[in-house]
Amino acid sequence: MKILYTRTLKSGKRHVLVELQHEDEKLMSVRPEQYYKMGEPTEDIVQGYTIIGAWPTDWCSISQEWIV
Repeated sequence: MKILYTRTLKSGKRHVLVELQHEDEKLMSVRPEQYYKMGEPTEDIVQGYTIIGAWPTDWCSISQEWIV
């Protein structure tokens, strides 16, 4: 994801033009203080700041651990 343009309006709202790098990449707006229910299989409920602090990772089948 690459932010190409951003502008704050007088009303406080923002205009942002974003370029997504991959065809299957999704864009989601998250508020830090809001609560969100995760999808299956965990279905945990977490606060937005935990989602904002997330980063992509991959599973290594050889070492049986998550690679950051």
